[in-house]
Amino acid sequence: MQVKANGVSFNCRVEGVEGAPWVVLSHSLATELTMWDELAAALGARYRVLRYDMRGHGGTEPVAGDYTLDTLVSDVIGLMGALKIDKTHYCGLSIGGMIGEGLALDHAQRIKSASICDAPHTATPPFSKAWHDRIAQVRQGGIGSIVDSTVTRWSSAGLAERRPDVIARMQKMIRGTSPDGYCGCAAAIARLNYGPRLGQIRLPVQFITGAEDHGAPPENARQMHQMVPGSRFVEIEQAGHISNIEQPEKFNAAVIGLIDDVEKAGRG
Repeated sequence: MQVKANGVSFNCRVEGVEGAPWVVLSHSLATELTMWDELAAALGARYRVLRYDMRGHGGTEPVAGDYTLDTLVSDVIGLMGALKIDKTHYCGLSIGGMIGEGLALDHAQRIKSASICDAPHTATPPFSKAWHDRIAQVRQGGIGSIVDSTVTRWSSAGLAERRPDVIARMQKMIRGTSPDGYCGCAAAIARLNYGPRLGQIRLPVQFITGAEDHGAPPENARQMHQMVPGSRFVEIEQAGHISNIEQPEKFNAAVIGLIDDVEKAGRG
């Protein structure tokens, strides 16, 4: 289904139990909503799930120019408004996790819990330069020019031998991303600066990381956990940056565990 929000027509999928508590899922850069197939299926038995394609990803129209994390956060709030979602649990990975940081800080009244997965909190100069270099590469050589390097950076050791189907799934999603969508989101990542404010978060939050995540290493997630009072920390073995696809059972158990605990506490 297409949902108009914040001036953009977003490709969305709504599934699960009508009238149940909502869960919003936000994917990583250069993927799309099908990266959540396993989690959406696991959640759908008890919850109402919204997953969506970000600007310039999957079936959502591309928008030219640099994006900001404030804009990407506003996209989520706009979709919630369009679908009449007052409050929701949230799970986001990579840039989706960064959006979760912004939601937890600036729209806490709309978020019941947040799982922030495989996401950093603050851009250092080398980090920002690496993203600007990738933007330049995509502008010059197209999205296909970064497929192999991105999959290598995302994967845990030996993944290509263990699960060639997972490698193919990643490659397909990257190739399907528009250059404008990739570059716009990459520009937002390059200006990431939530670290100084993370200690203000007072929501139920957990930080999930793949033990072999090279883009947002476990020590980064552990630091975020230490910065947010009462938060949870989950490290998943034999998983890289897209930890939900490499280890769906462990990942899903962590996400659903937090949501279930918050809902039980609310009913209590």
